[in-house]
Amino acid sequence: MLGSSGKIYLGCNIENAAYSPTNCAERTAIFKAVSEGETSFKALAVVADTTAVITPCGVCRQVMAEFFDDQVIIVLANLHGQVEETTIAKLLPGAFTGDSYGL
Repeated sequence: MLGSSGKIYLGCNIENAAYSPTNCAERTAIFKAVSEGETSFKALAVVADTTAVITPCGVCRQVMAEFFDDQVIIVLANLHGQVEETTIAKLLPGAFTGDSYGL
């Protein structure tokens, strides 16, 4: 995660035997950045050892929709050199956010 301040925030999956409390790497990085006062973001990379590029889960997409604007670049990649760039608007069209409803 690259904050607008230029600081890089790292995240990792935090696994739990029960899936609900598990936290994905994307959310770990976002929450770490926000907890340290970062309010604006430039880019987020999601990388995994998969056969195709990895994409964020639905919960991560919702969190991104609430913290990212349309200018944030989301890089999806794997360890085999496949890379795609996207945005949260493409990953989660019609997202539910406070801004969507004037909240």
